[in-house]
Amino acid sequence: MTKLVIWSESGGVGKTTTAINLGAALGRRGEKTLLVDLDPQPASLSAHAGYPDATTADSATITDVLSGDAALNEVVIEDEPFDLVPGHESLASLESTVRAEGISTAEFLLRSALDPVAEGYDHVVVDPPATLNLLVDNALIATGNVLIPMEMTRKGQQSISGVLDTVDALESQLRRAQPEFTLDVLGVLPNKVDGSSLNREVRDALEADTDGVEVLPVTVPDYNVLERAWDAQLDVFRYAEAYGLRPYQEALLDAYRELAATVSAQGSAERRPEVTD
Repeated sequence: MTKLVIWSESGGVGKTTTAINLGAALGRRGEKTLLVDLDPQPASLSAHAGYPDATTADSATITDVLSGDAALNEVVIEDEPFDLVPGHESLASLESTVRAEGISTAEFLLRSALDPVAEGYDHVVVDPPATLNLLVDNALIATGNVLIPMEMTRKGQQSISGVLDTVDALESQLRRAQPEFTLDVLGVLPNKVDGSSLNREVRDALEADTDGVEVLPVTVPDYNVLERAWDAQLDVFRYAEAYGLRPYQEALLDAYRELAATVSAQGSAERRPEVTD
């Protein structure tokens, strides 16, 4: 069973787009997949998946789950090709609330909530906000595994070191208390690739110097059909079925299928060491 967080500190790199389309591709492989939206913003994974109202609902929410007032299975939306734990606007105040209450295990809230239901899935994919905060810490600790989407630009190249430094720092912090804990980087995903010479130069530079982190052999092209799928509140596979794609745009579907195969294969070979909170 694979647990994975899609994360980058840089905004606009396609983090949420990667999460929903990876989830859809995994589900279409017949592998039961749960997506967890930890972003309090309205333009979130939940909205993209067709559940924008869930982010402002008065019923039990992911915030209630992390606060210990509800179980995770109470907020799961069962659907195809993946199940969804929707985000909620109240997540924005979660950190201040738990810090004020002096909860010493605040970074383990998602892990504690997720573990009882995770074994019912082949994959759990978490989409936190880009800004480094308690929600990101929870996502990284709960999964122990991060996929970093990145534009093949100079800005993207400069940002990757900050992401890797953050991952290393959090792992070091936790290992002081629990030496068996590891926080793995599944790889860097070349995203929004337009085939330019700059894209190729940046990729070559990353492959030569990423401190042992793999640049995945998957390329997600920069096609505006992804924006149209977002507007339609559909993953790209459902969008293709509903509206069709031009022949060259089929490369998007192939890319997400290849990414799903990579995640499935690498995830089955990796097991997160047990960590106690």
